[in-house]
Amino acid sequence: MKQIISTVSLITAALFASLAMGNTYKVPATEKTTTLGLFTLNKTPVIKVRSGDTVSMETWNSCLHEMVYNKTTPAEVAQFYVKHDIQKRRGMHSLTGPVYVDGAEPGDVLEIRILDIQLNDFGYNFLSPTQGILSEFTKPRIKYFKFDKKNNTTEFTQGVCLQLKPFPGVIAVAPPNDWPEGWPVNIEASAAQPVRGEFNSVPPGPFGGNLDEPELQVGSILFLPVFQKGALVWTGDSHAMQSNGEIDVTALETSYKGIALQFIVRKDLKAEGVFDKTKRKGGDAFTWPITENSTHWIITGLNVDLFEAMKLASRNAVDFLVRTQGLSREESYQLLSMVGDFEIAEAVNVIKHVTVHIPKEVFKRAGKKSTLCASETFPLKAPRMDADSVCVPQEGLTIQ
Repeated sequence: MKQIISTVSLITAALFASLAMGNTYKVPATEKTTTLGLFTLNKTPVIKVRSGDTVSMETWNSCLHEMVYNKTTPAEVAQFYVKHDIQKRRGMHSLTGPVYVDGAEPGDVLEIRILDIQLNDFGYNFLSPTQGILSEFTKPRIKYFKFDKKNNTTEFTQGVCLQLKPFPGVIAVAPPNDWPEGWPVNIEASAAQPVRGEFNSVPPGPFGGNLDEPELQVGSILFLPVFQKGALVWTGDSHAMQSNGEIDVTALETSYKGIALQFIVRKDLKAEGVFDKTKRKGGDAFTWPITENSTHWIITGLNVDLFEAMKLASRNAVDFLVRTQGLSREESYQLLSMVGDFEIAEAVNVIKHVTVHIPKEVFKRAGKKSTLCASETFPLKAPRMDADSVCVPQEGLTIQ
């Protein structure tokens, strides 16, 4: 017992030391640092950092930054898709990375803190015909938006003011070699890993990726299992805001001058499903992405079938409560039926994403653990939203 306590104490001490000594770096978006629609295992890391370091990563908008405000047409996007074999061969996301995190080994968990996001000047929503929830919308159109960064708003139409809530649609570590065959998501191998060692960025997975989770805003933390040495972190598919569901296939798409991510290697949290396939169907919550903010834990379920995704989210949430709050499986299941809010974060990708939001408040009086992060208390604060912010008149065009 003394040996176990000593080991845990040493791990905790190392975590706090790494946080105190972390350095900050910048990675620009260039042809060398950006990849179109693929997580590739053989790409040289754009930077190597240590646990506790922060990297501000610039990102491009989709189609390798070829989206031009008030100019790019749906026909030009279609031509780009054909030229680069989008969907069959790769995704449309412009991805910055990978970042190599020293000390991250398969089976570890990587804690990724979202510290800051600096938007660029404009965004757009691309209504893609027949790809969304409603197939009757058959005519493509792109609606452009100019951002009022002072007020953090944009005008949809006259009098309809939107509060911007930026978050990255994609944050990923390098996928496992056996993705997707060895995972309970029911997607064909060619749709996720068309070439060995190259992974299509569209289907999300246990490695994160195209989660399109609107809660991944500044002040939140994403926990991902590590599958490859160094973790190899990518980000892209930058959003200014998105609904749960993303029903017309795109959010308010944009690019970032920088997204500041702090990386912390967690040796004390083990993703057992990295090596044990029997743990992948909901037997180990840390084998799948977990999001945390100041008020909730957000547990992930992924599958081609929406109901199966909800079942996986439920099993992962049960396991999470057993591990972190000391409840039995039966107690966890009953509690989730009373306080767990299930949402469809992503309804239109080939793999559907269901989340269950567990409020921390219910455990407050019991003195239960209130955070997964390396700190004793949750360390981040979300930016304050001003509900009374005004919108400047919109200059963005709609192009069909």
